[in-house]
Amino acid sequence: MPSGSETIHFIHQSAMPPSRRATYLRIVAALKPHKKEIHRVRFTVGGNQIDYKGKVSTPTANLPTINLLVNSTISTPGARFMTIDIKDFYLNMPMNRYEYMKIPVKDIPTCIMQQYHLAPLVHARHVLVEIRKGMYGLPQAGILTNNRLQAHLATFGYIPAKHTPGLFRHATRPITFSLIVDDFGVKYVGRTHAEHLVSALQSLYSITTDWAGELYCGITFKWDYQARTVNASMPDYIPKVLTRFCITTPTRPQHSPHAWTAPSYGTKVQLTVPPDTTEPLSSTAKTKLQEDIGTLLYYARTIDSTMLVALGMLASAQSQGTKVTALAITQLLNYCATHPDATV
Repeated sequence: MPSGSETIHFIHQSAMPPSRRATYLRIVAALKPHKKEIHRVRFTVGGNQIDYKGKVSTPTANLPTINLLVNSTISTPGARFMTIDIKDFYLNMPMNRYEYMKIPVKDIPTCIMQQYHLAPLVHARHVLVEIRKGMYGLPQAGILTNNRLQAHLATFGYIPAKHTPGLFRHATRPITFSLIVDDFGVKYVGRTHAEHLVSALQSLYSITTDWAGELYCGITFKWDYQARTVNASMPDYIPKVLTRFCITTPTRPQHSPHAWTAPSYGTKVQLTVPPDTTEPLSSTAKTKLQEDIGTLLYYARTIDSTMLVALGMLASAQSQGTKVTALAITQLLNYCATHPDATV
């Protein structure tokens, strides 16, 4: 959390309202190679134990909206694309209802214990904190910060599209952008109008900008505004998936994402595939299958649509998977290893 943000306050156990329940601390470590701070370790909130009764869902742009915006950029004469990222978007958001969290003493540095005189507040080897501003992990953090952002943008003339979640436009300027949490994909005609949006956001937030617009939502874009074309790819995605699942390049290239039945030419009746009577998968293997499908689905929907049929068949069989299902996911992963870098 930013220094001096007054986000959390150390309190005595007796100061928490009797009707409230304290959640737990969750420490998250992550690598963000495209961010200024690559190595991140954060204190976050165990959101599954927060009893928040209000609305928590946040409208956000989906993949078709992004595709339409990208195609609109290429199709509009003089249009350009850039991206904007808000730093620490969920932090420093004032909350009307405070939340409570227990921090283990072992996770609090000695200097902090001494600086804030926390020894008298220790209860059952934890120190209780009152959360007064937004933190990562709070279920209401998304909707509260989104409402705050929309209200701020409205003062500068930016309004959400009536029927498309996560899509915004300006009342008079030729600028449109999609919003996914704190990431903006901006289409603009004339840099002055894009600078107006940048200035509007900088008046409330700390932001970073990429005027080349080459990376958005994990998708790499290669723009050719003269030829009015754009190539979309995710060059590091499949190699990371293969490493994660310990898949090596097959000795024999696999050019089909799923099995197929060769037609029997000359016969009047084409026989169907016999019923699958092979051994069912174990619970561990089923979990692994679900993990494989979930990992590949975003890439297939975004970049390589040739995998969608195979993934659909696997998804329909995952609850009652068999050895044949395991062979099918192996074939799909071998296909990914043979063709690891698709481009649209």
